[in-house]
Amino acid sequence: MSLIIALPRERRSGERRVALDPSRVERLQQSGQQVRIEAQCGHLASFYDESYQDVTVMGSFADVVREADIVVKVVCPTLDEIALLQPHTVLVCIMSAFQHLEEVEALRERQITVLGMDHLPRTTRAQPMDALSSQATVAGYKAALLAAELSPRLFPMLTTAAGTIRPSRVLVIGAGVAGLQAIATSRRLGAQVEAYDIRKAAKEQIESLGARMIDTGVEVEGAGGVARALRKDEKQLQHDVLAEHLARAHVVICAAALPGRRAPRIITKDMVNGMLPESVIVDMAASSGGNCELTRIGEHYYYNDTLIAGPLNLPSHGAVHASEMYARNVHNMLQLIIVDNEVVLNPEDEIIARCVLMHAGSINHPNIASLLKTEAVPFGHAAPAPAELPDQNSGWLREEADTNDSPVADAEQATGGSDESVTDRTAGAEQDMGDDATSPGAAQSIDQVDTLATLELSDSAIDEQDLRDLAALEGVDADEIVRLAATSKPAGVTVAVEEAELPCDELILIDGVGPALQQRLYAFGYRLWQDLAELDDDALEKLTVRLELSDEVREQDWRGQAQRLMEKKP
Repeated sequence: MSLIIALPRERRSGERRVALDPSRVERLQQSGQQVRIEAQCGHLASFYDESYQDVTVMGSFADVVREADIVVKVVCPTLDEIALLQPHTVLVCIMSAFQHLEEVEALRERQITVLGMDHLPRTTRAQPMDALSSQATVAGYKAALLAAELSPRLFPMLTTAAGTIRPSRVLVIGAGVAGLQAIATSRRLGAQVEAYDIRKAAKEQIESLGARMIDTGVEVEGAGGVARALRKDEKQLQHDVLAEHLARAHVVICAAALPGRRAPRIITKDMVNGMLPESVIVDMAASSGGNCELTRIGEHYYYNDTLIAGPLNLPSHGAVHASEMYARNVHNMLQLIIVDNEVVLNPEDEIIARCVLMHAGSINHPNIASLLKTEAVPFGHAAPAPAELPDQNSGWLREEADTNDSPVADAEQATGGSDESVTDRTAGAEQDMGDDATSPGAAQSIDQVDTLATLELSDSAIDEQDLRDLAALEGVDADEIVRLAATSKPAGVTVAVEEAELPCDELILIDGVGPALQQRLYAFGYRLWQDLAELDDDALEKLTVRLELSDEVREQDWRGQAQRLMEKKP
């Protein structure tokens, strides 16, 4: 007897996709499976019943799932649909469990076996089934188009008889699959794009698309790729740097997500207050809480002069191609679990072991079990899924506790815990100090090491990362500090270092330099007005690139302002 696969119509509001397109249904039938579809299941994605050839078309959800061995859907079924599923049916869908706890409990009670297409391991073998990435591609593309439509400005630079139109400045937060697609689409539309992600590894991906990576001057990626907690000064610096970039942006696209959890809070109210009039924020993470503090789920509204959009289900806005890609993901999953026309869930297979969220009345995924305050029963013997499974290439990782400061709350995001500020949940790329000979910091001598405060070496030796962090804040050579700490004194010896601060001018007196930029200039070795006043054109251009600015340094004439300040200096 043939295995029966049911393809019902999606009933959740705003959902236009379908789990299998006609071409994938045809392939399943050629493999010996029997496919039953619910009438009009693909109409909203432009796949009409007539396109599904040689299939049984049923008139209702109850009819199509009654004898089904496998039910394939795009999103989690409703409670009414779950009540009609037969016990021990295999359900394949994007579960989004933290948003559907009632449905999860109902599925468990009916002993439905659930394979979550949003819980695949991040391996090469699993990529053909990676529904999160395929749908994020559509979402990122549509977010960029939505931003261009909502903005009162044109994205590209245009040279016309009526004058030249300068390109819009777009800022993308989060360089995962969705963020990278938003960057690429914005660039295709002609915008000037910069992006921010907490991973230094994202820099190459961002720049390969023609955008510029925002450098907050803070390095947070610790051992094993886990983000370490930020010190208070780092948190404030990061907040200030992002605020300055937001203040120059015409469009902001938020694309930072944590699958299975609430989205990290990146943009705070005070950041929005500092944005340009008629600027636009498109928050792709609205359905999971939003990256912006002011986002309203499913609404577009003005906060002061800034339009904040919280669109829901962006992949459905590109339902045709989103359905085609998701259908390929599902088809590849079905090929994995169907053996000799029977459902075989191999517990030794890592993909299956990770995707089986519940089976035989037990919750198998630890995160879902914790949400329901029950114990997880691992399915199979494959390595368990990590507690944090960030969006592919997104890197929005959980921070470890900071033993030297107040701990960074893990904010039970999935259960609606307290909101965190941007500085508690995000981090910047590695500061690129480089070997730029045009920077005053490049010519530092060993004598400058004595600007550091007293260092006490423990029996296990001082942590190298802490030394580098301290060196970056003080604007001295990090490699020299590490070398001295490692070779100059034996462990357990206190090194008394004369504390003498280098002279600094108030760079914030220069129009265009705020507190955050001043700190970054200090870190790069520009402490005096004289340092800026003596820059030649090449050095000025290099400084502009290092600060990720466009034409502000020249337009506001930092060099000339510094020269005039020097003339007034007593």
